[in-house]
Amino acid sequence: MSPSKFKFNKRQIDSLPATATTSKSRETEYTDESCSGLKLIVNRQGRKRFLFRYTFNRVKRSMQLGEYPGLDIATARLIANGHKKELALGNDPKLLRDEQKSVPTFYEFSELHYLPFARVNKLTAKSDEGNLKMHFYPVWARKPLDQITQHDIQKRLDELLATRKPSTVNRLRSLILRILKLSVEWGFTSSNPGLHIKKLRENNLRQKFLDQSEVAIFMSACDADENKTQANALKFALLTGMRIGEICRAKWEDLTVDDANGSLYLPHTKAGLARTVILNKFALGIINQQKQYRKPNNPFIFPSHEAGKAITNPKKTFARIKKRARVLGNLRIHDLRHSFASILINSGNATLYDVQHLLGHHSPQTTTRYAHITSSRLRDVSNNVSDLVIEATNIQE
Repeated sequence: MSPSKFKFNKRQIDSLPATATTSKSRETEYTDESCSGLKLIVNRQGRKRFLFRYTFNRVKRSMQLGEYPGLDIATARLIANGHKKELALGNDPKLLRDEQKSVPTFYEFSELHYLPFARVNKLTAKSDEGNLKMHFYPVWARKPLDQITQHDIQKRLDELLATRKPSTVNRLRSLILRILKLSVEWGFTSSNPGLHIKKLRENNLRQKFLDQSEVAIFMSACDADENKTQANALKFALLTGMRIGEICRAKWEDLTVDDANGSLYLPHTKAGLARTVILNKFALGIINQQKQYRKPNNPFIFPSHEAGKAITNPKKTFARIKKRARVLGNLRIHDLRHSFASILINSGNATLYDVQHLLGHHSPQTTTRYAHITSSRLRDVSNNVSDLVIEATNIQE
């Protein structure tokens, strides 16, 4: 039989049995030794929820905090400790909550509204959930959504900047601004306090573009790798400009091949929009190679050894290929996507508009990172004019 009082931990809570049907009580109550007043209630169906018990003006009261495991232990303690602070100030936490009930807390809005939306519409929903738990719930969990100010946001981002890169803080900024924007659109708040929070200048941006000789070395190193499926996925990234996650999730049913032409339909992308990728001849050649690795009851073009699953991010294979190639240095997998754009523009046949649509950029502003490549090509074209003028001048002389 489990003790009624212990230091709450996931392993022990998960193992708690449902209240016996023979018990006089319909529910069993457990007390957290680490946080006074925090209780865990288990009913006869085995469902578990957190409760906060306290005394105000000599009257015993209780508050429901949330159901476990949706509400984790750390957050439950955080909320309970917040209620105890209100008690110390002479306030009844339940009365305060009832007064603010029309506006959800940051935690409530994130868990009940934003994350369900993100899980359907964003590929990065798991990352968003982790970032909220790590960086924002500890400071804003109990804060009513309409009481988060511009100063609160700026202060939190500045705190994060002390230990993280500007690019990381910019992604966290985007997450918070998106949540606050949706709270306005969905009618929970009347204004967005994050509108004037400026994006940081990113000093850790680095991009590598493979030149013609490096492309040949990279492709040769891929061909020599023992894991043909993962090596083909990496070559496919260079030949299509697709994100590696999109490649890993690609399915045979979304592939269309008509004579020498082919395309791949992507139902879910980073931008949350479906798109169709045009496949060139070399990319179609890789698709044909993958037919020999096709597995029964596995829908993925690049299948894993595990039944019915796709490969995951091929980091180990990529590391082997870089080691074999020797000259690729600080190349990242995502740089294969950048190199695809570079090859397009340097071919002289593609504009930034073409690159935008081939890469699936939702906004043309994202594609402007390749503007310097365009400038370089235009400079070469301009030098051709210079050469012609010099040649014409020499002939006249």
